[in-house]
Amino acid sequence: MFAYPPEADASMRKDLCAESPSVSHNDSDWLGVYRAAAMEFDRDKLPASIEVAEKAIHQRLRGLPIAHSKEHRKLKEALNSLAVLKRML
Repeated sequence: MFAYPPEADASMRKDLCAESPSVSHNDSDWLGVYRAAAMEFDRDKLPASIEVAEKAIHQRLRGLPIAHSKEHRKLKEALNSLAVLKRML
């Protein structure tokens, strides 16, 4: 499993959940927020973490030039994993 980096304290996680859909993400940003959602153990915070990760992933998908790239597959797999987490709530 993945964990928050040491510098990702509670206030940083709170800021991640407060992001708007217009925030731009680069290649690795989606992975960081996805990992944060996957490792969120507080069931009250999990829905917001999932939402932030989904937004980052969708934004990255829109920025990919080729729909069948390796990263595209990873993004789709991440969305599927987040959907499983949602169903477990």
